[in-house]
Parts: sequence; C-alpha cells; structure tokens
Amino acid sequence: MSPVNESPILDRIDALVEEEHRLWAQSEQGHLDDAGHTRLAAIRGELDRTWDLLRRRRANPDAPEVVPDVPDPPNELDGPEPEPRHLEHGVHTDEPAPDPDIPRDIP
Repeated sequence: MSPVNESPILDRIDALVEEEHRLWAQSEQGHLDDAGHTRLAAIRGELDRTWDLLRRRRANPDAPEVVPDVPDPPNELDGPEPEPRHLEHGVHTDEPAPDPDIPRDIP
C-alpha cells in the first residue's frame, strides 16, 4: 500500500490520538464526566482496531477493513486431561488412606 492510500487511516489515528490527549488532560484536572470516561475507553479500542488495520494493509494492500470472525484456538496451557483414577488397585478412591502400620492382605 502506498503512503497516499494510508493517509485516511493515519489521519483517523491522528484525530483519535488528539481526542484521547484532550480527554486525558480533562481527566487529570478532574473535569471528565462519566460520558468522557466512556468515550476514552471507546477511543482506546478504536485506536487498537485502526492500528491493526494499518498493519494489515501494510502487509497486504487487499486486506479487508473488517477482520472475519475466527474462533480462538484451543487453550493448551491447562495441560493434558487428568489421569483417570486407578480404581482397580483401590488407591485413588474417596475412602480414607489405609493406616500404614496395619498389614494388608496382599496376595
């Protein structure tokens, strides 16, 4: 994408940053109402989406403006499924652990 075609996106980013700075200044002075805080949060999200669009357009000039919905990949960080309980040995039951001082009949 040529810099000329990036111009509308960069102009939008500049306008959002200017509004964000103005709202932050009002917030620091204690003059920002609830609607201003809501708008500030919306600006952050819009800036993220606009920067993302600019990066995608730089990587692929034909990239769509709206990203298609793609499902998140499965979370592998939780680790594997827990090992099933070994009921055949009677070790992992809900019963209390046997007293180690009492001999068990082991065949």
